[in-house]
Amino acid sequence: MRFDSQILQFMAAPGYRPMKQHELAKALDVGSKGARADFRHDLYALEDAGRIVRLRKNRWALPDQTAQVVGTLKIMPKGGAIFIPDREGEPEIYVADRNTGVALPNDKVAIEIFHSEYAALQRERRGQSDLRAEGRVVQVLERAADRTVGLLKHTPYYSYVIPDAPGFKHDVRIADTLGIPENHKVLVQLDAWIDPYKPLTGAIVEDLGEMSAPGVDIDSLLADAGVREAFPADVIAEAERISGEVTPARMEGRRDLRPDIIFTIDPETAKDYDDAVSLDPHPDGGWLLGVHIADVSEYVRPGSKIDREAYRRGNSIYLVDRAVMMLPRELTTKVCSLNPENDHLTHTVELHLDDGGAVLGYDTFPSVIHSKARLTYTQVQRFIDGKHDHGVPETVVHRLENLWPLAQKIRTLRVANGSVEINTPEIEIKLNDRGKVEKMMPRSESKEAYQLIEECMLLANRAVAEILIAAEKPAIYRVHDEPDDEQWTAMGMELQALGIPALPRTRQEINAAIEMAAGTAVEYTANLAILRNFKRAEYSAVQIGHFGLAFDDYTHFTSPIRRYPDLLVHRMLKALEQGEEFPLAGERIEEMAKHCSETEQKADELEKQSIEKKRMEYYADLINSSLAATFKGYIVSIKGKGMIVELPDSLQRGMVTFASITSEWLEANDEMTQARTRGGKVMFTIGDEVEVVLAKVDTARGFIDFVLADQIARPRHRERKRRIEPDLKTGKPRARGKNRRRRH
Repeated sequence: MRFDSQILQFMAAPGYRPMKQHELAKALDVGSKGARADFRHDLYALEDAGRIVRLRKNRWALPDQTAQVVGTLKIMPKGGAIFIPDREGEPEIYVADRNTGVALPNDKVAIEIFHSEYAALQRERRGQSDLRAEGRVVQVLERAADRTVGLLKHTPYYSYVIPDAPGFKHDVRIADTLGIPENHKVLVQLDAWIDPYKPLTGAIVEDLGEMSAPGVDIDSLLADAGVREAFPADVIAEAERISGEVTPARMEGRRDLRPDIIFTIDPETAKDYDDAVSLDPHPDGGWLLGVHIADVSEYVRPGSKIDREAYRRGNSIYLVDRAVMMLPRELTTKVCSLNPENDHLTHTVELHLDDGGAVLGYDTFPSVIHSKARLTYTQVQRFIDGKHDHGVPETVVHRLENLWPLAQKIRTLRVANGSVEINTPEIEIKLNDRGKVEKMMPRSESKEAYQLIEECMLLANRAVAEILIAAEKPAIYRVHDEPDDEQWTAMGMELQALGIPALPRTRQEINAAIEMAAGTAVEYTANLAILRNFKRAEYSAVQIGHFGLAFDDYTHFTSPIRRYPDLLVHRMLKALEQGEEFPLAGERIEEMAKHCSETEQKADELEKQSIEKKRMEYYADLINSSLAATFKGYIVSIKGKGMIVELPDSLQRGMVTFASITSEWLEANDEMTQARTRGGKVMFTIGDEVEVVLAKVDTARGFIDFVLADQIARPRHRERKRRIEPDLKTGKPRARGKNRRRRH
């Protein structure tokens, strides 16, 4: 029996007041047990469709459309959720757990805004007259994901999966476990969920393996993100049919650069080499710098199976224990890779530079090269450092002797023109054969060697962008907008708190602040303060310039093996050179640019999560061992409840709560840059060095708590009324002040 139309008509009648479920059933004369089940089903179905809403105290009514807002729901690990409206300028809204309904993390939802009577009462008692708006989910418009990854558990009565995602608070009931043992990670397809009073259910799609087996943690991370590491069979088959042989037919229309001294410089562990360089005196004076990029567009044709898969992926993803490539290995390490002592098809940018590193002109063309050497950053760095055991072939040494000083001049010019130079360390993690952390350290990249190649690639990318702009055709660009007013202000406040007298509003003023911080104890924290107040670089069909690099025109051209936008740019540039129509319309390019920005952000997040997962596991093992360690850290930010401390050796962050500091009553200042006593005395400032000890490692929610080392060694107490709390060191009861109140 259907009740949906009766429910809607009854609620739409004049004078209807919100009723509870049993009141509605009685009013509609729902009698038998079967009819009540149908009624309940229709009631929840209408709620899921957004046609009715559940109000406070479980009363039902038609939705007030004027009070509804559409946006995304971010579930918080410690409880509640934050609703982020789609429309810019609208404030974020808090949604309590009881008001999230059937919404899951990151779902697009419609919420009804109301004012919490309890919150209003509390604020009135504090003398605050304004009401805090809250939200109630009235409809799930779009699920963020229909699959989740978690840990399989069995009970005598049923089986369920505990999702890995920190904000995913609902276990998933499983009817058929497919014989998979407990404590295996599994990928689950979620069933439709419309009734919050019934369990969320799903079906197992894939067994990822026993939770502690090597690699299963990262497999789970990828599966949860919907990333497929293996390529489909038809894509692999298509790649295997591609030959990398440089035939006379493929040579046609290309400039033959095989006699030139051309070489690659890459990390020690690199297996795909997509760029090579050369340097020779220019006939008209100055230098001829060649940047030769693997011509992936020759092998990956638009609309092919490989091309469609590469676009779906958007880019390669570099995780702590593996790389998920954009293109099949057959292409990345053999056909397209510029391996030494082999002929390879390339696309070349030749730049005429004067002796001071300024660009006098440039040209681009399809080419074929024969790399004479495969160098590593370590080798080149040893050469730059004047070491004699660098191992660079003699034929290349003379080129490096000229290229390194020239690259320094190019870099000096770029910085002088306003390019922002922020140096922040990255973490390098080495794993043992069991997938456990063996060693953790800041990445020791060969800085000058890396900069040498970086300057060459930046010049090539900039030249190609200028060619595309001049053609006045639709193209894809790499853009970076400048900070907004709020970001500029926050940047200045944080620098001031660090003792750096700067309120930057331009690139030059940012570089001046960086220079002031250089060599001081707050150098790293100052760089972070600047970087976190930058916007994110992205891809766009509209060229707005690159703020950080101080380039009016910029694109990505130099890494087509691992970035799809670079492959697009190769196709666009080749069309221009050959006088052909551009392969894509402007609207399609904008759509692709947005997609590539999203896949890049997803890749960055996965890389970050893979590092955090291994790092968190390391500290969890440490806190569970008998080893007691004190760590040196720096305060990188201050929150309402405490201070965020980062350990420079591992870049791990954790909170020191104000409640754990027994020597003083502390609270954050309004600018969130200092921790002060009630009397206004500054006790801690961002950038301060502190010694901390591990207090808690929560791997499920992904956070760490520290305590200050001196609080463990010499706890100090104030005279006050006493209450009993566990001691942080021993776990035994100890007295604390009874009347202490928190103010945030």
